[in-house]
Amino acid sequence: MKKGWIIATISVCCLLLAYILYQVSRVKSYDNTQSLAAVPSDAAVIMKGESIDYIYNALFNTIDFKNELGSSALVSESLKEFQYLDSLKVGDGLSAFAHLKELPFYCSLHAQGKESVSQLFIFELPNRKEEAKIQRFIRQMPDLGVTLRERKYNSQTIYELKGKGQHWFASVNNGILLLSQTSLLVEASVREQQNVYSWTNHDDFKQIYKTIGAGSKLNLFVNFDQLPDVLKSILGPGLKRKAKVVGDQSKWAELDIDIDQQAIVLNGFIGANNNGIMSQLLKNAKPQRTQIQDVLPGNTRSYLSVSLESGEDLKKRIASFNAANGEFRKQLSGLELKVGFNPEDDFFNELSGSMALVYTDYNSLQPKANGLLVFKLNSSSRGKEALMEMLRKMNKNALVAKKYTPDDGISYNIYNGFSNDMLELFFQAVLPKVPQKYLSFYEDNLIIADAPILIEQFIYSNMLKTTLSNDKAHQAFRSHFSSRENVFAFCETAHLESFFKESFAPIFGSLNEDQKAALNNFYGFGMQLSGTGPMIYTTSYLQYLPSRESEPRTVWQSLLDSTVNFKPVLVDNHYTQEREVVVQDEANNLYLLSNTGRVLWKKPLDSEILSDVVQIDYYHNNKLQYLFNTRKSIYLLDRNGNHVANFPVRLPSEATNGIAVFDYDNNRNYRLFVACKNRRIYLYNAKGNTVAGWKFNKTDGRVSLPVQHFRTSGKDYIAFADDKRNYICDRRGNIRVKLNKDFIRNANSPYFLQNEDQANDCLVTTCADGRLTKIQLSNGEVTSSELVSAAGNHAFSVFEMNGKSHYLIAEPNKVTCVSNKGKEVFEREFENEINLSVDLYRFSAQNMKFGVTEKSNGHIYLLNENGKTYKGFPLKGKSRFSIGFLKSSASRFNLIVGGAQNYIYNYQVD
Repeated sequence: MKKGWIIATISVCCLLLAYILYQVSRVKSYDNTQSLAAVPSDAAVIMKGESIDYIYNALFNTIDFKNELGSSALVSESLKEFQYLDSLKVGDGLSAFAHLKELPFYCSLHAQGKESVSQLFIFELPNRKEEAKIQRFIRQMPDLGVTLRERKYNSQTIYELKGKGQHWFASVNNGILLLSQTSLLVEASVREQQNVYSWTNHDDFKQIYKTIGAGSKLNLFVNFDQLPDVLKSILGPGLKRKAKVVGDQSKWAELDIDIDQQAIVLNGFIGANNNGIMSQLLKNAKPQRTQIQDVLPGNTRSYLSVSLESGEDLKKRIASFNAANGEFRKQLSGLELKVGFNPEDDFFNELSGSMALVYTDYNSLQPKANGLLVFKLNSSSRGKEALMEMLRKMNKNALVAKKYTPDDGISYNIYNGFSNDMLELFFQAVLPKVPQKYLSFYEDNLIIADAPILIEQFIYSNMLKTTLSNDKAHQAFRSHFSSRENVFAFCETAHLESFFKESFAPIFGSLNEDQKAALNNFYGFGMQLSGTGPMIYTTSYLQYLPSRESEPRTVWQSLLDSTVNFKPVLVDNHYTQEREVVVQDEANNLYLLSNTGRVLWKKPLDSEILSDVVQIDYYHNNKLQYLFNTRKSIYLLDRNGNHVANFPVRLPSEATNGIAVFDYDNNRNYRLFVACKNRRIYLYNAKGNTVAGWKFNKTDGRVSLPVQHFRTSGKDYIAFADDKRNYICDRRGNIRVKLNKDFIRNANSPYFLQNEDQANDCLVTTCADGRLTKIQLSNGEVTSSELVSAAGNHAFSVFEMNGKSHYLIAEPNKVTCVSNKGKEVFEREFENEINLSVDLYRFSAQNMKFGVTEKSNGHIYLLNENGKTYKGFPLKGKSRFSIGFLKSSASRFNLIVGGAQNYIYNYQVD
């Protein structure tokens, strides 16, 4: 009996052990470390991902540009496939996608047939239980109307599924699920798994696999040997024949992909172990702090720059690539024999090793003339001398093709380029295009182009400092890259279609409006390459920037040291009889700009300018100087920016207003009035000496507006006001008009003379409470009346229109115009707060317009006489503006205004 219990116990234990072993076998975990080896060896691109769910969340929950991404045909087609899988639900109610979305996976791209590409998905199954669940799900597909067929291939089952326009092939074995829309890739994967020796054991791949970043959830492997055939599906006819060149550049690359809210970033390494120009150019190269971008024009849309240690280093690396090219050596020898010297050595000896191929706005009418080539020289003087000597030896004909004169007194020669296609021979391996027809020099830069206008634009941009180094959007973009590099490629996404429409016709050849709009919402795509021993480190960055403002359409923009809040002044050049621009920035620098925008000089001042900049003829010789004051001094500068005579004159107390300059009898016997903090009004002559005959004592309060002079009915009136009372004096400072009652004048309302030379002549202004106030000059009688409801902060001015006086009242959010009878002409409201100083522009006797500037939103308005916005406005601008002709030959007005990012803008106005 006891023995029976022992046997029974052993039997139960055996059965329990068998059951446990059975259950363990059902959930046996798989070692998926070899899953990558299931990818067929002819894969051109392999994506390794933590899960599809991670990618889906990153692309459609994390990023701000999911709508733009969805407009891509490639993305939308891929989504359709997974949306179909997500619609298939059986048994437990979970879809096919739900079973797969959290699994680690690989996706590989393969060339299939003539210029077609297919993809293979490989999912890593954690254990046999999940594997059985997938197999069960596949066999239940017929319940969903999906046709299911099974067949054996190399002893493994391949499933074929058809339904609702979808056609898939699948295989599940040893913890790996294969999915593809072609059976060839599933079969290739089966064979690859059964192969004794895997391509993943090749040294080139093992080396690159080690570079995967720690914690990276999405990786990309590029097989350069197989890449050309895959690329043919997206290349235009002209590039298909050259696709093989891509395969020569490396063996393998690995890139970690990071997707954040407003960018897609790829970081990784490319093997520099091949004979292509990229490997030869960058293997063991020393990354440089490049400065070539500092001179590229601000309207650069795309560029490719190369930065190496020296011109000699650049020459050696290109020569290393050309070493196996017998045709190159033959052509070089023929060129040397023809010109009688070694052009390769002579040319590269003058280069610093930094160069760039630059594309500005694409000219579709002259597509062959696009592109500008820039080389940095070791020395501006020696380099130009040596290269000009080369040019003279090679070009026996007249060298100067054109003389470019961007401004008076400054010109640049544009020469015919080097003959015999020398530059194309040297750089055709490095650059997609080599301009060579014309060349010129600017500082230490050699500029080469196939159209002179491109060279002119380069020089002009550098003169005005409108370069990429001063473009805040581009500098913010560049901050995402290392400060050292060897190669950098960039293109604004909005211009991808223009530049690559023919090269990548299947992608950019037929973009719809939604796709174009999507591209416009990105700023640009950049790729940086840097040599790191036997590998090349690379960073690629795609930036989403939908809120970026479009560039103002100006005649020119000139960069200053700081922001301009000062109203630019149009001044006369007494030599050329043309106009120039005087402006001050917030760093208190005063500038004179030519009518082409070139900074002629810069003068630091002790503080901001309070007055207008007035031109006077100090020497009485018809040559003009610039007169103005700051809080501390009165300045008089000649047109070269030099101080005149004993100026600047230091004021005895800080000025509280801008100087007023009067020439009573038009005999250039100037009088300068200025009010100071000590409550005195000072009168100076043109030599900067105080005038002894001025006897005015002190004001009661602070004078903030300039002193004014009026002449009517044979009498002179000097008028000013402080924050307590008004003063109307004669030319010696004696009170000429005594007011019968005083009032506090509005701080932004000067006096205006009405009824000139008539018995009822008067000064009109507004008082602090907004009432229209008149002072009769004959007897000092003060009368007030309601004008408009401008009791608060406002500014007041008077102008003549259609022979009648009109009043203009500016308030923080509106401008109102009324007739002298009190009838409203217009009322214009603004969404944003405006500056109270509204400028009046009289284009003709019947054409009056008003200039309005926003305080902070960066827009300027020109209003018609009825208060409506003039055509073409608002424009971008951050200061009050001046309008006039800069050139006597001009047919359109120029509008000069302070702009964004320290620029001053010149617009044309009809």
